[in-house]
Amino acid sequence: MSTATSPRLLDRIHEITPEWLESVLPGSRIRSVTARPIGAGNVSDTVHVTVEYDERGPDAPDAVVAKFRPSAPEIHQHGLNSGAYHREIGAYRAITERSACRIPILHHVDGDETNINLVVEDLTGAEPGNQVAGCDAAHAEAVLTQFARLHATFAPVDEATAPAWPIRMPAVADYWTGLARTGAEAAVARYRDRLPADDLAAVTAMAGVVHAWHLIPHALLTLTHGDPRVDNILFEQVHDGATGGIGAVLIDWQVTGLRNPMYDVGYFLSGSIPVEERRAHEDRLLDHYVAEYAEVAPGYGRAAAREDYRTQVLSGLVITTAAIAVLPDSEAVNTLILALLERNCAAVHDWDALAAVRARVGA
Repeated sequence: MSTATSPRLLDRIHEITPEWLESVLPGSRIRSVTARPIGAGNVSDTVHVTVEYDERGPDAPDAVVAKFRPSAPEIHQHGLNSGAYHREIGAYRAITERSACRIPILHHVDGDETNINLVVEDLTGAEPGNQVAGCDAAHAEAVLTQFARLHATFAPVDEATAPAWPIRMPAVADYWTGLARTGAEAAVARYRDRLPADDLAAVTAMAGVVHAWHLIPHALLTLTHGDPRVDNILFEQVHDGATGGIGAVLIDWQVTGLRNPMYDVGYFLSGSIPVEERRAHEDRLLDHYVAEYAEVAPGYGRAAAREDYRTQVLSGLVITTAAIAVLPDSEAVNTLILALLERNCAAVHDWDALAAVRARVGA
């Protein structure tokens, strides 16, 4: 058997060797590793690594997934500018330490603001979410279970004493406001004949309140995922009668931040579930979230959650319009964006979210 040593920080995926993986998975002698790319690589290079052993240690996996900084210079620069690396490192460490919610089992994470070496459980056999299609209420319930456990585990968070690595909403207000307003102008021009007039009006009105929305003071802050689209979630079968056999695994923690818990809930429900499915099940799903939250920590009741949800459901529309500002004008992108805008705007209308935001900011 190999002698355990601390893994050195690697620069690129191709530097993974049997010897390095032995330091990540101590207790085994590894004969060879075979890596193949997986994922979209938006702010990372991610590979599935198959492991062959000369001597297998206890619980040694047949394969792992490794996520490193991207090799493409322009994508790496985005990672540097956005702080994605140290946020994902911080999130995996904090969530694993407290078993806060279901994420891929962490084998190893190291790095800083300029690099990341993340090695986790192989979940390539799980079902990935499909953003255009969305998900049904049963899958949404599994997701909200994990959100509730995450949020309740870390709540309440005080901005002054929290670690430096999570995003603070006021600190990013100018950046996201600029993107959202640019994207809103593009959306009105690009989709004038493809969206109803009241949806176009909602997009324009959102641009007018988005900066103030970022500055809303909240009685409750906690650690949030920040980008909880259904395509940032994997679904697995679980042997638990209480969940209907569906389990959710939360991945991609690059925009983790200190936010109100309804940011994640509003973002997810307003963007990842078809409109009629959401309307039919939304009250029950919110009640499910509150009940799951209470199982971990008291103090966040139905009335408070719904009041927060009214303003935070705007999160989906904000990020969708911001995406329009940076994504190419292609048919594939437009298919995705139009699906999101239809859902986002419907939720904003249903909850009179713009009026709720104006009331909160005194506008």
